[in-house]
Order: sequence, then structure tokens, then C-alpha cells
Amino acid sequence: MPGFEIGSYDPCPCGSGAKYKFCCAAKAGENRRGRFPVGTVCLYGPDDKVTTKIAAGVVLREGEGPAHLERFVGTGVLGDRNVSEKIRKFFARHGVNSVVVTSGNLGCPHEEGPDFPRGEDCPFCPFWKGKQGSAARYGD
Repeated sequence: MPGFEIGSYDPCPCGSGAKYKFCCAAKAGENRRGRFPVGTVCLYGPDDKVTTKIAAGVVLREGEGPAHLERFVGTGVLGDRNVSEKIRKFFARHGVNSVVVTSGNLGCPHEEGPDFPRGEDCPFCPFWKGKQGSAARYGD
């Protein structure tokens, strides 16, 4: 997986030609507190081997969920350089200080609520039955 972190003196991914520190990082300065904002990259797929969705988020403060979220879906999404670059630009726009990336798929790419009823297993991804979301069964 390519790196999503941007050094202070690297060219800004937005394409301005300026150094990151003086461009998008400076614009997002009001959100910067210590190690925050933190960028998150979570992988999802129909099983634990195939990734078909990447969710990139920006967490502004400890204990909060993502304030900004972008999703990328496709069969080759994990190795797609365009997706990696879009995530770098997304993080640059929000002044991300550090990035956390999952080591593998966290669950299926479908979302509880919009794609299937809350509290139930995803009907499209039998591999994840009982392993994710509010339908997860612990200790079985």
C-alpha cells in the first residue's frame, strides 16, 4: 500500500507548486492540534482477501468520528494510483498530521442501513456473517 503521508517540505498534492507547509497545511491550520487531524484509511471487501472499497476519513479531535469522509469503490481500488493520489490530496486539504491504515479488510463494502437493514448480516457478503456491525456476535 502506498504511503499517504506528506512531508512539510514536499510539494503540495493540490498541484499549486508550493511546499505543503505553506499551502494546504497552512490553510487547514485552525484544525491542527498536536497529532490531529488524523487521517484514516479503512479497507473493505466481500472477504478478507479482496478489497473493493476504501474509506478515507479525517478525525479532528480525540473521541470523535470522522469530520470528513470520502469513499472509493472498484475492483482494483487498492492498487489504483489515482485513488492513492486523491486520498493524499484529501488529507492535504484537511491538514492531516498523521495517518492510520488498516492492515486488511475490516468488513464488507456494503453499509448497514443504506444497503441492508441495521442489526442484520449483509446478504451480499456471506464471509462476514456475524463478524461485523451491530450483527456481530462475540464469544460464539
